[in-house]
Amino acid sequence: MLSCCCTRWMNLLIKLSGLLLLSMLTHGFAIAEQVSNTTTPLPVLGWVENVRIEPWGVKTRARLDTGAKTASISAHDIELFKKNGAQWVRFIFDFSTAGKERSIQIERPVIRIGKIKQHNGPLQERPVIHMDICLADEVRTVEFNLIDRRALNYPVLLGRRVLAMRALVDSSRTSLSKADCGHKKKKKKKGVNENTPLDAGTVE
Repeated sequence: MLSCCCTRWMNLLIKLSGLLLLSMLTHGFAIAEQVSNTTTPLPVLGWVENVRIEPWGVKTRARLDTGAKTASISAHDIELFKKNGAQWVRFIFDFSTAGKERSIQIERPVIRIGKIKQHNGPLQERPVIHMDICLADEVRTVEFNLIDRRALNYPVLLGRRVLAMRALVDSSRTSLSKADCGHKKKKKKKGVNENTPLDAGTVE
């Protein structure tokens, strides 16, 4: 009698364990399916991509470097000044368009003065700013430190902080995306001087 009772209890426990396991598996599959349905795949970018400096729409080349932590943008004639009691910076950004070298003056509030360690070099103090750029057809606010990159191949460098959870980098390819973000190429007007100053519109 005791043996029969134990057998029934064992069978009941086995059935309950099976139901519990089935419920856990079903719930797990439901969560996995929900995550897969809501997660947007990250875009794949090359190690060099076109970007636009906003709001001017200045198109330039950027190096995507997962070995670097921060982002930097080329700047020269850097001048710190006060504006409405806050620290600002004024600098010149050079770029090439239609085979011609051009420049634009940019003014931005300073977030902080960052200390950047270069390879085999001392710590450098650089102004750090926020800039909007168009990357992979999406406008992103990026934290840049300012450094003269005119001797380097690419005026913009994007490191891990910018790329993390935003893009995957294929180090064997370049120019996998466009940097349009709604910009359209302007037609050159007759009588417009080539040295006309840049406005806040699109520059190709």
